[in-house]
Amino acid sequence: MNESADRSVDYYIDPSKIFQSGKKTEIFKEMIDDVIKKSAFDFEREEVLEEIEKRESLSTTGFGNGFAIPHGKSSQIHTPIVVLMKTEQKLEWEALDDQPVSIIFLLIVPKEKGEAIHLKLLSRLSYHLMDKKIQEAFKAAETKENCEALLNQLLV
Repeated sequence: MNESADRSVDYYIDPSKIFQSGKKTEIFKEMIDDVIKKSAFDFEREEVLEEIEKRESLSTTGFGNGFAIPHGKSSQIHTPIVVLMKTEQKLEWEALDDQPVSIIFLLIVPKEKGEAIHLKLLSRLSYHLMDKKIQEAFKAAETKENCEALLNQLLV
């Protein structure tokens, strides 16, 4: 588990994830399971999965240029979690540009009183990921430390 400097957002980062499936629902499950099993974060998998899938059914979270920002809520957390997973795999995501995804930012926010931080995180990530230099920086980042430093620049 990594924490940002101001402790208002927690991170879980895997810069070299290999997904067992290419299907979005299975990818969401793997991401959530990794966070629960490999960190100190504790929340109910099914609640978060249902929230993410509900949001994804409205429209794609495939941002473009290989990035996706799925997001959901949990009634069991009080601090938002930004999960960043990078993979060499090209994942079909129905992205806005019809290109596969290889960098996923999963936002898990508190269900109670989390709407403001949810929108803040989503808007900051979306805004910064439109910048080609930032996209390239995330693509080039190979370690958890590099990824965390980039997230801190954008979110703190």
